[in-house]
Amino acid sequence: MSTERIVVPTFLSVLLLAGSAVPAIAGGEISRDRSAVTRDQTGAIEGTVFYRNDRKHTWRLARYYVKSAKSGELAEAVVALNGPSLRRSKSQHEPRIVAVDQKEMRFVPETVALRTGDRLRFTNSDSQTHNISLNDPRLQFSDTIANGQQAVETFSRASGIRSPFALGCKFHSQMQGWIYVFDHPFFQTTGVDGRFRLENVPPGEYRLDVAHSAGDLHASRLIQVEPNKTVKLDLILTPADRSAAE
Repeated sequence: MSTERIVVPTFLSVLLLAGSAVPAIAGGEISRDRSAVTRDQTGAIEGTVFYRNDRKHTWRLARYYVKSAKSGELAEAVVALNGPSLRRSKSQHEPRIVAVDQKEMRFVPETVALRTGDRLRFTNSDSQTHNISLNDPRLQFSDTIANGQQAVETFSRASGIRSPFALGCKFHSQMQGWIYVFDHPFFQTTGVDGRFRLENVPPGEYRLDVAHSAGDLHASRLIQVEPNKTVKLDLILTPADRSAAE
């Protein structure tokens, strides 16, 4: 497979919401299923999401999501495709169960990316009793979970990249999390290395979106996917990509 490389200029601040936690986890593995386009006709997209701070507009929580301030790899950023060609990828898939723990007064991971129909299994590793609550017109639940207990919730409606479901704990207001739900398989949440790779993408033009809810960061980039080629991007987010700055 040949490779095409695109380096995104810093001032474009290409990717989206940088969303979550620190010692966390590359939640939300890429969902895969078969579509009308065979795999030898598809392409791929890969790269790394970075965060670049500045002295005038600092993000005080960056230390939780950026392992190395010098290199800037951003954890828990959600990367997803948007475009008409995705309609060919909305076939049935085997629902997954993804785990979210409550540990040291945090949701771990804080940011999760799912496909419609997937379920979240919530557990509690703290000695304190927690509550997982979601109060959204699209979906509502409230489950109280003591140490060692669990609860499972199904996410049947897509949220898209701009309006994730906001997760909270009624007993501990500092606990927060975000759940992104997509109706196609081309999405991923970055790990501590900031990397992502979307495979088996049908050829076509797309908008590649990135979001980080904890930083209120959003950005996007138009890309062209060709058969048997990999588009490579270095995606850089800055304080200028905050919603308030748009």
